[in-house]
Amino acid sequence: MRSVMTSQNSVSSISVSHLLEAKPAFCCQLDGKGKALPLNEQSKPSISQPFWIHLDFAKQETINWVNNTNLVPDLIKNELLKPKQISKEIRFESGVLVVLKGVNFVPNELPDPIVTFRFYITDNMIISTRHQQISAIAELKDHLEKGIGPVDVADWLIQMSDLISDQVNLSFDSVHNKIIKLEESVLNQRIFSYKEIGRVRKQLIVLRRLLSPQRDIFVKISTERISWIDDNDRQRLHDISYQQNHYVSDIDSCLLRIASIMEQINSFLAESTNKRIYLMSLFTIIFTPITFLTSLLGVNLAGIPFSSEGWSFVGLILLLVIICVISVIWLKYKKWW
Repeated sequence: MRSVMTSQNSVSSISVSHLLEAKPAFCCQLDGKGKALPLNEQSKPSISQPFWIHLDFAKQETINWVNNTNLVPDLIKNELLKPKQISKEIRFESGVLVVLKGVNFVPNELPDPIVTFRFYITDNMIISTRHQQISAIAELKDHLEKGIGPVDVADWLIQMSDLISDQVNLSFDSVHNKIIKLEESVLNQRIFSYKEIGRVRKQLIVLRRLLSPQRDIFVKISTERISWIDDNDRQRLHDISYQQNHYVSDIDSCLLRIASIMEQINSFLAESTNKRIYLMSLFTIIFTPITFLTSLLGVNLAGIPFSSEGWSFVGLILLLVIICVISVIWLKYKKWW
């Protein structure tokens, strides 16, 4: 079988050998009932059901295949292979290119570095690329194996978007739990490293930068008139966007709570420092008269001018009093006292 492109740029037949030339991470065809048929050299795919080919864009075989295939418009090819991208959605006459970012959620851990997922989707095919392993894709494959996966390309788009959003939301919940523990530590006046607060704050900022543009992407897709997305699918995409907006608001709230935590820590440290300074001042007040008397009585008048005179000791005391009076006047003049 050979791949033949119509004037609408849709696939009328699938060449399995052509797809396998890309060395995909996996390649399958949706059966319309929630399962997928793996595609290999012995497969006999149906032209009535969409296929999904998932690629690692870092492989040379994948790069060559994407650059040479006629399944993808030329403007899309570079977007599927570009390593660093921002979240975006680009509408083409033949389909939609979507770039989403997510995290791989690990329980009780802060989010891993951001992973990027790109896919080009039409009414009968899905071509996706990534380099890092993405938990959401593994979860969608598991759904297909259990028979609860997507039944068509619109359902695939919604389920994939939902799974990526769920991973981000789970990561946010994990960060939120960290914030609760930090707040409890502050209330119990337990000192902890500013580095820990910095990590949590950084993760919140990363998640917000990730969620904000993707919220707008889901809104944009749900409002565009795409033939293979019906009103029910648009409502589901709108619900995903609404959930993203809710989490963005929660992240903003958490950033304010982090700022409050830092203020409380600074206040606690300032109070602790003031207590120590006050205690040291009390000791200073107690020992200052004693130090003065011992120093005064220990003065050796021998060798200083007028040491043989009887009034030399009294003169020394008067000189000290004059110095103290001048010091007080100077402090008053400078308004330091």
